[in-house]
Amino acid sequence: MADSTRNRLLAAAERILVEQGVNALSVRRIGDHAGLNPTLVTYHFKTVLNLLDELCSLNLDPILGGWRGIDPAACRETELDEVLRLWLAPMFAPAAFTPGGRALIVLDEIVAHGDPVPRLKVMDAMTEFAARLRATLVPKLPGLAEDELRARVRFISGAALGPPPRIRRAPPDAGDDSWMGDDLARMLRFARAALTG
Repeated sequence: MADSTRNRLLAAAERILVEQGVNALSVRRIGDHAGLNPTLVTYHFKTVLNLLDELCSLNLDPILGGWRGIDPAACRETELDEVLRLWLAPMFAPAAFTPGGRALIVLDEIVAHGDPVPRLKVMDAMTEFAARLRATLVPKLPGLAEDELRARVRFISGAALGPPPRIRRAPPDAGDDSWMGDDLARMLRFARAALTG
């Protein structure tokens, strides 16, 4: 029962975060959205910040897991298009609890408006990965200077995040992730053009 209650509270907080932003989070609002007594937020998490930190991990870990294979040594013989797919596909990972939401959107909201602790957790992980990604891409793009590559990677990352609103109003049918494939295919074409054009 406790795990179910925790998950309901996390799901409610994530939904509020995706739809209204991190500043809309409160113990009362999370409890109301979960259909539970708001005191259960403090019982299970002590603070909204602790809940937000757990939500951060639940959305960040799958993305980082997807990026583990990107390494200069491991990708020496890997074609550019495959490195781009390894990079971009995790950025389209679904949010931990919100149908139609994306984990990257949850993390962006936390970084943009959240408390320094989860913000630093995300920023440190992304900074470490970005350096590894650039080191992996450099040999595949020999005509591109390091500072130009850095700018283009940031440009592509921003495009993957997309403009607001960042939640699909109609969640995809269970098991139907074809919308993600279309978005990913467009992003792969865009990324290739941005890096090689």
